[in-house]
Amino acid sequence: MSEEINLVFLGGFPYPKGMAGTKLIQNIIDGLKVYPDVSIRVVILRQSSNDNVLSGIKEGIPYETIMGDVLRAKMVFMVPVFHMRARQAIGRTFRSDKKNILYVYGPPAFDNMPAIRHARRIGYKVIFEIVEDYNLAYDIHKNLWHRIQNVYIRHATSQIASLADGIVVISSHLETKFRALTKWMIPIHYQSVSVNMALYPYTPHRFGDTITMFYSGSFGFKDGVPILIDAFDKLAAKYGNIRLVLIGKGSIEDMHVINTRIASSCYRERIEYKGYLDNIEYHAALNAADILCMTRINHPYANAGFPFKLGEYLATGKPVVASKVSDVADLLQNGESAMLVEPNNAIDIMRMVEYLLKNPNKATAIGRSGHEVARRHFCHKMQAEALYDFTKTI
Repeated sequence: MSEEINLVFLGGFPYPKGMAGTKLIQNIIDGLKVYPDVSIRVVILRQSSNDNVLSGIKEGIPYETIMGDVLRAKMVFMVPVFHMRARQAIGRTFRSDKKNILYVYGPPAFDNMPAIRHARRIGYKVIFEIVEDYNLAYDIHKNLWHRIQNVYIRHATSQIASLADGIVVISSHLETKFRALTKWMIPIHYQSVSVNMALYPYTPHRFGDTITMFYSGSFGFKDGVPILIDAFDKLAAKYGNIRLVLIGKGSIEDMHVINTRIASSCYRERIEYKGYLDNIEYHAALNAADILCMTRINHPYANAGFPFKLGEYLATGKPVVASKVSDVADLLQNGESAMLVEPNNAIDIMRMVEYLLKNPNKATAIGRSGHEVARRHFCHKMQAEALYDFTKTI
């Protein structure tokens, strides 16, 4: 009989509602909870009660927040209490009759390190899921808090071999980096972004009278949203029936850049920023769109990870315009499963969208092929099976 697993997810992502990080963890949970020998719990480091109820049960999975509504500056004064509560939370979740695994979303950092060290002391195996390369992230934000965090994370990550029993990575760049960093002594599992394919049954997509371009996610430096708006402006000057919908949220600094760029557009009345939407509203907006756009820039940080939104976009069966960053060109074929564009190139985005508008039958075929790529590479059930096997090796 196989050893039962007590799997505890730890991270700073909002839960149960949130964006890419939250969805990624939820997909893992949904895939793993079908295994009767796996019990699951979620421990959130910090989040706002404006976003979520701080503790409860989400579809049978219990979760708790170590400290709610203590963000940024307030955290400085609460560090000792926070670290004590983190250790207590990890202690409560330990099960002496099971194999205990702490699954940490993100790198070792100032806020999760006490919990990780305590978990190792009491008998947890620790798996890190790494989705970004913080060595490449120092200049993506100018605020002091980001830069202080970045320095700490880079230092702690250099010591990850002494903290981890396993590492999950979402890109070939990260796989190469962490194999070298750990000198091949720590098991590493490559697992790209995931999507719940049950939410996206395939139906052929046809353009209507109005064409909606669509972007969702954060609005950070790496995401290239101003470049997407540049491309939209060029298209809007030629096509009176095209519009742009933007969904998600970013930092105050990032949203100032985006709002300023929207305000400067001659076609701003055809740009709609909907803000953050819950899952039902988000899927409704996604299903109402026609051309889905992932337009990351050509920056080392953007190339190090892999955009979560791309899995969802492809799963819809709609045509996708995607920047050739990270492993994207290894998974998608230009003109067959997506329209691949050069990063930082508004003209290329415009050209690819225009091709789809002029070739609607080809657009439908591209959407169908993209859906198949999502089914083969991003299905959360398939990924959960591989991850389940990986936990057995830890």
